[in-house]
Amino acid sequence: MFFVVTTPRFSFNRRRWQGLLAAAALLLPQAALAGPSPWWEHYERQDEYQCGEDKLLMERNDDQASIYMRGYKTNLFRDKGSPLLKRYKNEQFKLTIRGDVIELEDLLSVRQCQRYEQA
Repeated sequence: MFFVVTTPRFSFNRRRWQGLLAAAALLLPQAALAGPSPWWEHYERQDEYQCGEDKLLMERNDDQASIYMRGYKTNLFRDKGSPLLKRYKNEQFKLTIRGDVIELEDLLSVRQCQRYEQA
């Protein structure tokens, strides 16, 4: 007695894959947009700044800050070496808060941003 077992064959359907790739290309940029942090990160303050044509959202507490700009998120940590200034930094950026103006400094440039909304 013999049993014949058939397994489903995987067929490569080019149109199906092209459709899936097109859908992913439309949906992934929306998913990549950075927004406010989840509640468990517990930032005490949230400010919005205008940096030329760009808008920047900064969430911060005494130990760290997150900045969101052009769909990217960057985390910075409080610079304990400068107790007189509110300064946050990481390997790429330094952020200094001076009232309603922040200075965002990277390896090549310094950019000033003006606060326009505080939550």
